[in-house]
Amino acid sequence: MKIKPIYIAVIVIIAVFIGFILLFKSPSQSNNTNGVPQQPVHWHPKLKIMIKGEEQFIPPNIGISIGNNIDNQISGMRMSPTHTHESDGTIHLENNRPWQKPETLTLGYFFKVWGRNFNSSCIFEYCNGENGTLKITVNGKENFEFNKYIMHDKDEIVIEYK
Repeated sequence: MKIKPIYIAVIVIIAVFIGFILLFKSPSQSNNTNGVPQQPVHWHPKLKIMIKGEEQFIPPNIGISIGNNIDNQISGMRMSPTHTHESDGTIHLENNRPWQKPETLTLGYFFKVWGRNFNSSCIFEYCNGENGTLKITVNGKENFEFNKYIMHDKDEIVIEYK
């Protein structure tokens, strides 16, 4: 039985089409194994810091004119990919290539940009010990990742030292 040339042509066209799709598949169509998006992000997690019952001021323009303005090539702007605009605790994650430097999405990176101390045992100059302990909640649930936590859009993050 002979295969008709039209069938061969259709099969070749389909194969070429599938090949182009696989070859030129944009990074935005997949995620890597650690959950870091393979596409640009513009997220707005919210941060609240409480020290001994007092809410701490988070200034506007962190990563723009306050703290460290770093990794501008990832944000595609003249500011860090993690920054603030207002003083309401909203963190702006505007990152064109988060897969190139996943730590730019972490809570610890925000504090690096701010130039302030934060890790699993300290917030600013307040460290775990006889004077208090540090706790973090994300969306109402206790979180143990602290500075390694990868923030997401609309997260409600509370860091508390009491």
